[in-house]
Amino acid sequence: MGGHSHTSDSSASAQRQGQDINIGKIVVIGVLSLVVFAVGIVWAYYLLVNRQEDVRQFGPARVPTEIGKSEIGIVDQVLFSVDTRLDQYQAAARKKLGSYGWVDRARGIARIPIEAAMQQVVANPPDIVDLGVSPMAAPASVPQATPSGALERAGANPATRLGPGQPPLPMPLPHAGEAR
Repeated sequence: MGGHSHTSDSSASAQRQGQDINIGKIVVIGVLSLVVFAVGIVWAYYLLVNRQEDVRQFGPARVPTEIGKSEIGIVDQVLFSVDTRLDQYQAAARKKLGSYGWVDRARGIARIPIEAAMQQVVANPPDIVDLGVSPMAAPASVPQATPSGALERAGANPATRLGPGQPPLPMPLPHAGEAR
């Protein structure tokens, strides 16, 4: 019997909840929403008719002078498929990484091709005591490619590999405790 009275209590609360809903307020809100929507449609139509009249009277608007430029303000306007600026930047960076040149001529700082720099580091590893890296013994002979294409021993003077007009090789990294 206890279960029977429980179901009658739940149906009574459901009936009370249904009575709490004010249908009049819902209808008023719905009608007001439709009126606002209708006013918006009439207003949009009015704007369209006025714009069409302006176009008939004065002709279409001029094409702005910025159209066709690759950048307007700070916004890129170029399609990704035709934008080659990244490719140009990467080609310039690859050229710089693979060539000799001056970084700061006044201070005597030059750059060397990345391959030559990696060969020098392998041949003469830096002593980085502060980081717990001890210098490794250089191999007795490390073949290295030169600009002329010949192989040289690791112990050869790097200046002999430079062709005429090429900048000098940079100084090796200082060992821990040495001043730069």
